[in-house]
Amino acid sequence: MTPERSPFFTLLSWMRTCQPGSAPPPTDDIEAIFADMERELGLELPEDLKTYFRLLNPDLTQREHGLFYGLIAIPLQFGDGERKDLSHLDSVFMDPNFQTIEAVDPPGTVRPVPFDAGWLPLAHDYGGAYIAVDLHPDERGQVGQIINFGARERKRFVLASSITELFTEMLQHVADGRVEQVCEGEAVELRFTDSEITHVLDLYEQFGASVLKPTPPLGRASPL
Repeated sequence: MTPERSPFFTLLSWMRTCQPGSAPPPTDDIEAIFADMERELGLELPEDLKTYFRLLNPDLTQREHGLFYGLIAIPLQFGDGERKDLSHLDSVFMDPNFQTIEAVDPPGTVRPVPFDAGWLPLAHDYGGAYIAVDLHPDERGQVGQIINFGARERKRFVLASSITELFTEMLQHVADGRVEQVCEGEAVELRFTDSEITHVLDLYEQFGASVLKPTPPLGRASPL
């Protein structure tokens, strides 16, 4: 996919339309954060993840945009700060008795732990649930996959193989009428058109990791 066809440009156009006026200034320290993370984790961050933040981080810093099926997108500097705080030795997530992970879907893709320093929070719901990019996957996973975690989240799901795939599929749901893009208070929210669906992670909990794939698995009807 060429940069010009990236779903991030669609998100950016919606945010700029919703928030009239001059574009916000660039986030000065974004490249330094990338470099520090790469040194700490010993890997190169996925290029599409960098593109996402390079394009959208200035807007994410100024407004709380519900880009992740209603969950609030987290600016890079705050997500990296949470990553460091949650992986600190005195974090409740690092207590071996804090949480037991009951299942991973698909199996073997996500490390069955409460939190890992290789998980960069991307979005949250203010209730303790997060969507993150996984930079330290389990044996069957891949760097850059999108996952969930949280204090009450006892199952781990791979929502998408990458942040590009996540938003490409989301925009397809918008085109198909399952998800709508709304502007409220100069902030963009992508939410389900079915008012009975109130939280995206509840869908994963009920129907499994493939629930929001454009083509449901054989023999399984889409709940949307």
